[in-house]
Amino acid sequence: MASRDQLLPHKARLETSYAFSRTFNPRNLEILWYPLWCQTLFDLVADVPNLIVAPQFPVWITRQHDDELEDADDGDDLEEIKEIVREEQDAAAKTQVPGNEPEEGDYEVGAGDISFASTVPEKDAEGVLVDFAILSLGAVPQPKEKLRYGGWRITEANICLFVELKRFASRSMKDDELNAEILARVQEARSDLVNQAGYLFIKDETKNSVMAIAAAGPFWSGATIHRDDIKLTMHILSTDDPSYQPPGEEFVDEVPKWNKIIRLDGASSALASEARLRTVCKKMREMRD
Repeated sequence: MASRDQLLPHKARLETSYAFSRTFNPRNLEILWYPLWCQTLFDLVADVPNLIVAPQFPVWITRQHDDELEDADDGDDLEEIKEIVREEQDAAAKTQVPGNEPEEGDYEVGAGDISFASTVPEKDAEGVLVDFAILSLGAVPQPKEKLRYGGWRITEANICLFVELKRFASRSMKDDELNAEILARVQEARSDLVNQAGYLFIKDETKNSVMAIAAAGPFWSGATIHRDDIKLTMHILSTDDPSYQPPGEEFVDEVPKWNKIIRLDGASSALASEARLRTVCKKMREMRD
């Protein structure tokens, strides 16, 4: 049997080939790059018990559903749990599932621009989702009667890393044209990450920094985004809140210090990617704010 270290590079190559495939990804969608990055992130924290990967992480919620919030002891009764399960099963049985037939225009030019994770909320949108987040959890053991919660009560959830993924450049591009398009798409992810970090800092006044990975297909770049460096972004995002009181001072953003764009699984860059990711993991272990 092959060792774990031998299996992972092979799996990464399969996931990369799958996303590049014109047969299985004819529209060049970013979502088919999720397997590669999901695998990479889960492997990155596999040996760290309190670091978890959260795909499609909601960094900002615009609508409040206070009437739907559970009480502290909601659902503790076993019969209540059974009743909830029965109700959910009944509701699911009544739900009509739409057909899975491809719609007209599935293969139109520009269809690959579709993104499945909204970075900035549109009007009436409920929130902002980040493609992936890695969280550091704190927990204390629970009494035996509450083992259905997994045996632990979560005491903290510190966001360590955001990952924003964009689709790869057109597969017909080469050389300088390709490099320029990769840079443009990574830059788009960088801009989204600054906004996402801004929402995070607005939501959590104790949070001073968050690490970030901006990716386009298998190409990526990283940085640490600091609260003090994006106060203008935070100010702009806050203006949508009617209760926001703008300060008298003027703000200017500082551009995060993004490192060089490299390929995650490239023959000449795989070792550099691995070393960089190990540094990211080390910093996440050490993060406390």
